[in-house]
Amino acid sequence: MRLLSKTTLCLATFVLACDAHARSQPETAASGRTQVVAKSGGREVTLSELRVEMARLGLSSSDPAAERLALDSIIERSLLAQAARAADLHRRPEAVLRMKSAEEQALADLYLATASQPPEPTPEEIEDFIAANPSLFAERRIYDFQILSLPTLAFDEKALAPLFDEERDFATLSGALRAKGVQHALTGATQPSTAFPKPVREQLARYSVSDNIVIKGDAQTQIMKIMRAERETSPTSEWRPFARRMLVDEAAASRARELVARLKGKAEIAYYRLGAAPPTSAAKQ
Repeated sequence: MRLLSKTTLCLATFVLACDAHARSQPETAASGRTQVVAKSGGREVTLSELRVEMARLGLSSSDPAAERLALDSIIERSLLAQAARAADLHRRPEAVLRMKSAEEQALADLYLATASQPPEPTPEEIEDFIAANPSLFAERRIYDFQILSLPTLAFDEKALAPLFDEERDFATLSGALRAKGVQHALTGATQPSTAFPKPVREQLARYSVSDNIVIKGDAQTQIMKIMRAERETSPTSEWRPFARRMLVDEAAASRARELVARLKGKAEIAYYRLGAAPPTSAAKQ
């Protein structure tokens, strides 16, 4: 027994000595036991940097290709930046301004994401949200649209509405626009009601086949005609996680707006260029 104890002690001493020796040796990137995941042109890319890039690109950690895509993005950016420095582009005033702007934007995004993080919604709030938004849950629908796009300047609602409002498609309106030489495009799309902001979603819930929604922009106007509208069933088990995500996103967006407005209200901002000033400030000058 005594001999066994001595042998065991010697073995333990040997293992500890080996472990101490291993710890004294610096880990290499190639060992796979460090934060470094790749090296390109003398630049090491860390695991932390890889995860930040995945978040920047909107890649999910569950996507098998996410790390590869993020690493490729980092390497490409690094190589291009190195080439730019070699060409002395980083000394140009435009480059200095862009780098300063990029740094400020990164800090602003990080602060906004941290400071506007809302509290976790309660189970009661989640249930109330589900009940108040049937078009997202119990009455969720999926739509087939025919979409006609034309320049906003050419959209005369009073003259054109009779040509599509009661029609099953845009054949009559498209013919009239061609006759007038108005450039327009016809496309199709399939979208669930969850893809639309709340005002459009609730408007769609009251409509049926052949009804239209007109989305008027500064340059282009889109007329969306419903070609098919069917109930889209979803498992009730998915409702609460989806409602929670919607509540968190809406609360974060609201808190972010309030935060920016509060910071602007406290700051002393002077405008010296009329075209760059807000309308209220420009009116005072």
